[in-house]
Amino acid sequence: MDGLPEGLEQRFAQRYADIFSVFVRHPAVSRVTFWGVTDADTWLNNWPVRGRTNHPLLWDRQGRPKPAFDAVVEAVRRAASAGV
Repeated sequence: MDGLPEGLEQRFAQRYADIFSVFVRHPAVSRVTFWGVTDADTWLNNWPVRGRTNHPLLWDRQGRPKPAFDAVVEAVRRAASAGV
């Protein structure tokens, strides 16, 4: 299988949206750092389980934004429009 199953992809996107919604409400959080850009570059492949492929980032292995990327952008837009 290439990528996450759709149900997991949507749960993943919602989780990112929830996390970023918290970040934007707290001015002490001024930056978020990701360890990698695309799923092709993640250090989590083969760790902690050898042979397991992970999909933790906002862009897929081909560099296309995933639904999680859109969820983060939307969470930040909602906060900005609410004046947070």
